[in-house]
Amino acid sequence: MNIRQLEIFNNVAATGSITKAASKMFLSQPAVSKAIRELEESVGIQLFDRIDHRLHLNNAGRAFRIRATQLLTDYSALANFGSVQTGQLPLRVGTSLTFGQNVLPAAITKFRQQYPDVPLQLFAENVQQIKQRLLDGDIDVAFVEGFASGKSFRTERLSEYELMPVAAPDFTDDLQLTRRQLPDLPFLLREKGSTLRDHFDERMHELGLEVEPMLESVNTQVLIAAARAGLGVTILPAPIARPELTSGALVQMRLPGKKLATTNYAITLASAELTQVERDLINCFREAGTDAGD
Repeated sequence: MNIRQLEIFNNVAATGSITKAASKMFLSQPAVSKAIRELEESVGIQLFDRIDHRLHLNNAGRAFRIRATQLLTDYSALANFGSVQTGQLPLRVGTSLTFGQNVLPAAITKFRQQYPDVPLQLFAENVQQIKQRLLDGDIDVAFVEGFASGKSFRTERLSEYELMPVAAPDFTDDLQLTRRQLPDLPFLLREKGSTLRDHFDERMHELGLEVEPMLESVNTQVLIAAARAGLGVTILPAPIARPELTSGALVQMRLPGKKLATTNYAITLASAELTQVERDLINCFREAGTDAGD
């Protein structure tokens, strides 16, 4: 039994005629007769009664037709899955915590204007967790900063912004930090595995230092509140730091060496072909990230 036989069976059942079914399906009458005969042989039962040169469904045929019609409906839906059903599947998106706080709201607002009916599933975690979700197939596209690419991933650069050391205005009079000062300063840092922490640790490594934070948190707002209270120095992305600097709640400090900066990327699996919806989502994040970095 195959799908083509079921399609022929349904047409013969609807018309009650080999001739009419053959004409409707652009087949020869012998081809239709053969398909019906092979179908009946396959299921092991006669589906039609032959009366006055016409075919009439018998009891078995009527029961079979109900199941056959449902199967053909399901088969058609499955055959058109790519063009019809994909739009009903959720687009699963992962962002790093910093990216989620800084860019996600504006990017999703832009995306909703283009695709108001596409369901979304959003995850905001640190870079390593988002990378693992992508590898595990839990998300379709990731937006992170400072990503180290590999053969398993396709990376697309989106934007770049400075990472700023900041503290309360009365924390210290010297905004230029020296190598000698750093080991004794109370730092308020994100957890290991986050981009902010990785960039800070890399700079300390370049300076030959090992610095343990006084406060470590996955929540940037906790670090900002602690810095405002004068507890120490934290590292913030420029878009998050600027409102704090403008209000005077925090002041920018400078680490030895060149400025810290991070590049933001859209990440997908190298083996997965991007859909147009995913491409448009990436463009929304690019525009929102560029606006935030200005």
